Amino acid sequence: MRNPHNPNQTLYYLPAYKGCPVQVSQGPLILEYLVRLRRVLADSLNAHRRLFVVRIDLRYSLSRPLPIDALTNEPIQRFLASLKAKLDHKDLSRRQDTGRVNEHDMRYAWALEVGSRSARPHYHVVLIFNGDAYRSLGDYSNPGAEGLYRRILEAWAGAIGLSVEDAQGLVSVCSQGQWKLDHVDQSAYKDAFFACSYLCKAATKPFGRRVNRPGFRGGCLV
Repeated sequence: MRNPHNPNQTLYYLPAYKGCPVQVSQGPLILEYLVRLRRVLADSLNAHRRLFVVRIDLRYSLSRPLPIDALTNEPIQRFLASLKAKLDHKDLSRRQDTGRVNEHDMRYAWALEVGSRSARPHYHVVLIFNGDAYRSLGDYSNPGAEGLYRRILEAWAGAIGLSVEDAQGLVSVCSQGQWKLDHVDQSAYKDAFFACSYLCKAATKPFGRRVNRPGFRGGCLV
């Protein structure tokens, strides 16, 4: 069945895709997004023996007006560019200190949605890293702790023009939203794909604003 809001897309209602459970409790998914998500994960696993995958949500402060570009792709693009630059810098420092480094090779998938009740935009994001470079977020219950979560928080704060202190609480890690994937443990892969399939749901996507296409990086760019 075609998406009535975008005839180029196909709605997907089945509870599994390519042998993996997917989330359809909030309505159909968009098949083309499922295809791209699966390809990003497959390409990442082809590139690395191990992966570290994280599902996060990025939101705007309720106490401040929305940025003028909140309903464009620019904030997420600034976030991803900033985070990549921070991780590149960390890789360079490690290489200079030790002579070698497992590069982060960050890949991602993201979707912009608008809350049905709040009418405020937010992003659902999947971040994929070389599992030999990153194995955890660090202590994300403490935003001041050094680690991967801190860099993610700094990148989102900078992307929306806030200090890190003012951005605390705007980057949330989904419940059980961290996975270590490899070529052997299919249960971990299925758990990750199920959680990440949430990005592919048709509901609350801002169709018609020219920003409704999620972004993917990992052999599949849109």
